[in-house]
Amino acid sequence: MLLVQNNNPNVHGENSNKRIWSLYNESLVRRMKDILNMKDMENYRHELKKQNRRKSGRPFILPDKIIEILARIRAIFNASFRSLESCMRIFQEILGIPRISYTSIFRRIRKIRVPEIMNASSSVAVDSTGFKTTIRGDWLSNKLAKKRKGWIKLHVSADTERIMAPRISITREHSHDATQFHKLITGHEQKVYADKAYDSRKIFNLLRNNCSEAIIPLRKNFRTISRGSPLRGKTAREIKKLGEDLWKNIHEYGKRWTVEIYFSGLKRVMGEIIRAKRTDYMIQEVGLKVLYYNMMRENTRTYG
Repeated sequence: MLLVQNNNPNVHGENSNKRIWSLYNESLVRRMKDILNMKDMENYRHELKKQNRRKSGRPFILPDKIIEILARIRAIFNASFRSLESCMRIFQEILGIPRISYTSIFRRIRKIRVPEIMNASSSVAVDSTGFKTTIRGDWLSNKLAKKRKGWIKLHVSADTERIMAPRISITREHSHDATQFHKLITGHEQKVYADKAYDSRKIFNLLRNNCSEAIIPLRKNFRTISRGSPLRGKTAREIKKLGEDLWKNIHEYGKRWTVEIYFSGLKRVMGEIIRAKRTDYMIQEVGLKVLYYNMMRENTRTYG
């Protein structure tokens, strides 16, 4: 479960159609500079001294901040650990930073914990997407009779105003979307958008207890009686009276697509292939991709 703060400007405001391209283009350039902050490398001796002050046993050669820079390079550019060792050799030639082997980089990066930063959103869209665990395509796998390796599933509640992911859950592919819903909700949401995969009495009751508006269309075979879920029954009667299309227009169901926009940007920028082999490493890798992509979006400025 991941929660990330965001300060990106409102993209649905009155200036949403007045993109300032010079500001936007400059922010795309600067956000990479900000996320790969070289000042941490220049001041690495101070950080290293502070980190080794109370350490027992063999002292660190590099501080955690440089390891995190390597983790960001890996997440953004999908770099291998051997490529990261090559980066360290370059940094050694330019800045005189001691280099470490790719095995040491691997062990240090795997110890990074994805932080949980609370940021309640008033309006969220919930959905899930998959990350590939191999670069081999399905057609080639079938042709070569390779065992299918499956997917890693990312469940997200995306802020519909800022198109960020304040909260996520990561599972294997066989986990149903609805089972992760409670992990994506903080209880402070005023509106929650989701598709028909989240049509369940348990979810509607959870949102009713949170005093949240459930903007979730129902399956085709829905009935108008409550049957243990007053909010779902109310929604069913409203859809029956108005028709699904009009109901969606009234409740601005189109905002649910903000989570799809988030998924599209995440995969285009960070890639959709996970290089790790162990499940816990896969989960960490996806979590870091989301964390660093949120940081990049936070540093992107589109409107004045």
